[in-house]
Amino acid sequence: MLKKVMLLLCFFLFFISCKKDCYTAPEKVVFEFVNSSGENLIENNQLGSFAIQEDAGNGNYTGIPLTKTADYKVIVEKIGSYNGTKHYQFASGIKLFDFSVRSSSVTTDCDGFQIDEIHFENVTATKENGYYKIVLD
Repeated sequence: MLKKVMLLLCFFLFFISCKKDCYTAPEKVVFEFVNSSGENLIENNQLGSFAIQEDAGNGNYTGIPLTKTADYKVIVEKIGSYNGTKHYQFASGIKLFDFSVRSSSVTTDCDGFQIDEIHFENVTATKENGYYKIVLD
């Protein structure tokens, strides 16, 4: 009987340890803000201050960390690491718009998340190579 329990325990531990110890982070979300002529609004100092906030429900919003890059784009930090859809709001002196991010768990041996879709409202946005170009006019 003891041999059977030990064998079952070893078999159980073998299958638990087979899962890879890794994490797949969602793809970075990068925005470039331009005017209708295609000029970068951060580079030409026309955008001024701006913020992105997550809709926390009941009319409450939580600030999202942003990182400006050397090529005048913005990385939206800590976004997409969840199952489901979250809603966000961009605010500046030029434009106010909403967007939502739908994410899901990855389907690999690793834990993690992937961004399935970003939907923009009241603004023109196009997905470019590794970033979203957003027209703020």
